[in-house]
This record gives sequence, structure tokens and C-alpha cells, in this order.
Amino acid sequence: MKLAAPYADAVKAHVEYTAVSTWLMKADAPLAAAFIPVEAGNLSVLLTRQALEHEANWPKLAGNPVPPALYDLPDDAQQIARRMAGDIHALWEAAGRPYLRAKDCKFALQYLAAAIRKGIIPPIAAIADADPIPAAKPAKPHILDMFKETT
Repeated sequence: MKLAAPYADAVKAHVEYTAVSTWLMKADAPLAAAFIPVEAGNLSVLLTRQALEHEANWPKLAGNPVPPALYDLPDDAQQIARRMAGDIHALWEAAGRPYLRAKDCKFALQYLAAAIRKGIIPPIAAIADADPIPAAKPAKPHILDMFKETT
């Protein structure tokens, strides 16, 4: 979060709701216990995740950024979706925050670095100097390669 500096809230929303979405694939029992239909829960989490990322200025690498679909819904439906997503987020936390992995945090920083390189967002001092995607080292030639014919 310190490295992401002004995008810390966006990274948090992206990483946590990615983990929540993954957890939802196997969370039928906790949702049933909370009387949340699986389909409604999945949709609420998806719509809320997009809105939270947008509100926290999560950069989009591809194409023109599109406003989140949640904004197309009436205000009462938006509130219901956000409340349901919040309830599911609380269930996910109570389950021990599964699927929240260090590699997802690393990917989020790499994503921000890519957005900096493409000029989508301004440089961030903490990650601007570092190249998060290491260059691939060329493979050593195999001994049998010298016996291949070149035509």
C-alpha cells in the first residue's frame, strides 16, 4: 500500500474484491446462511468492484474507460448492490480473507507500473524507478543445436 501511494485505495479495492470474487465461487454455504442468493451476490460484487475501482481512480490499460455499469441503475438499486457487496465482503473477512495473496498485490503494482509506462497515470515516486517486469534472459543454446542444419 505504501508503494502504491496515491493509488492505495484503488489497489486495495482491486485486490480485495478480486479475492472476494474468487472466494464466491466456493462460498455457497456462507451465502446461504446469510440468505444471499448466489447470483445476486456475484452480480453485486462485480458491479460494486467496478464502481469502487473507478471511484478510487484505478487506471484502465485498454481502450477508453467506460463508466461502471452500477451507475446505470437507479439509486435504490445501487445502494442495495453496495450493501450486499459489503455484507459479502464482511463474510469473506470472517472466513479469514481467503485468496488474498501476495502475488496479487505484486501484480497490482506491476499493473500500475504498466499504466505509468503507457502514460495513463503520472509516475509514482516509489515505483517509478523500478522496472517490475524483469527482462527475459536469453536461453543458453542447447548442445544439439549445433548439429541442426541451417538452410
